[in-house]
Amino acid sequence: MSDSRPDDLALIAQFKAGSESAARELFDRYCERLMRLARRRIGQRMSSRVDPEDILQSAFRTFFARVRNDEFSFHQEDDLFKLLVRLTVRKTLRQIAFHRAGKRNPARETTQPTSDADLLLQISSPDPPPEVEVALVDEFTQFLGRLPPLDRDVLGLKLQGYSTIEIAEQLGSYDRKIRRILDRIQDEAQAQETSPGA
Repeated sequence: MSDSRPDDLALIAQFKAGSESAARELFDRYCERLMRLARRRIGQRMSSRVDPEDILQSAFRTFFARVRNDEFSFHQEDDLFKLLVRLTVRKTLRQIAFHRAGKRNPARETTQPTSDADLLLQISSPDPPPEVEVALVDEFTQFLGRLPPLDRDVLGLKLQGYSTIEIAEQLGSYDRKIRRILDRIQDEAQAQETSPGA
């Protein structure tokens, strides 16, 4: 069962040494699996607005830039794939959230999630492979855990497609405060994406 292909760690080392062919091989090695993952996460309703190829290119751009800066460490065989899954899931969710936040939310439902768990199920269906489910649940729970209760409520309503005025009405607040909360959530999400352990 010998495999003449270089393993992931060897390819990463070659890429850091300047090899563009190593970068291409890493991309080719995981491209199809991550593309399928992005398509499943996007779903049919959002497919006209969110391009899985754009998400994949963005995920790999982030990955290669941060590898060059020595921001990641890899120890086990599947560490690289798990990392790429997390980057892809994160960027997919961000694009979905961005498009769902508009007034023309194609997925706006009359039945609305009542808890963080329900919201997670709504975002993550249909059923993903186990390693993707783990990455998604991990990512989303960690992020929610950093938010105060009011911020979580605002995020939940925003992901359901409500405008800031509608959110303010539902939560007994005012539009400007809701906008400030959403800006803070966005800053927190960006800080999480650029943190070395992400």
